[in-house]
Amino acid sequence: MNSESRRRSTRDRPAKPPLSEDAVVDAALEILASQGVEAVTMRKVAAALDTGPASLYVYVSGREGLLQAMQERIVAAVELEAPDAGRWRDQVHELLARLRRAFIAHPGIAATAIAAPPRSEATVRLLENQLGILLAGGLAPQDAAWAVDIFATLVNHSAIEADARLAAPRDRADELYERFTALPPERFPLITAHAAQLVTGDSETRFHAAVDAVIDGLLARTARR
Repeated sequence: MNSESRRRSTRDRPAKPPLSEDAVVDAALEILASQGVEAVTMRKVAAALDTGPASLYVYVSGREGLLQAMQERIVAAVELEAPDAGRWRDQVHELLARLRRAFIAHPGIAATAIAAPPRSEATVRLLENQLGILLAGGLAPQDAAWAVDIFATLVNHSAIEADARLAAPRDRADELYERFTALPPERFPLITAHAAQLVTGDSETRFHAAVDAVIDGLLARTARR
């Protein structure tokens, strides 16, 4: 190939889109959706963007920074609530349900967020919003602060459980019911007698009940003061 042909082929090749943090996160989320969270590496994201891993460090500080940027994108898309004392309990449920659905829609991301402190703009705004709703509902400031921490644990673990269910298509409730009812009743009289209650409710129903239990408990604490 002569030099003129090389210049012409170079010009005819489609130009790569410019790199940016948004482009890096977009590529990482596509890999997450198609291959799972373990496949989200600097090398694979760089390959998807037709560049080298070193070029990504301009936008994210390694894989941990990449996962944080993905979490930021996901949480930033969750619609917040304007605190309303007249419907604050419903607002807590709606906000947490949206966050839970966002994590479930991105399998594996909840496990990466479970130990992450609220550092990004999106997670700090979510924290601010939750505190505003709980304080509008009349909770004491310390109780409201603890509630936010408990809710984060509930959301993350519920989403992680949903991820596990995807990997195990058999109905977990049926499996548990069979296991509980097969136990010797003379040794486990309560479990065998209440096996149906132990497995009743899908993950969304159980999540709703857990959030209500936290709210009711904290309201009772406030009332005792």
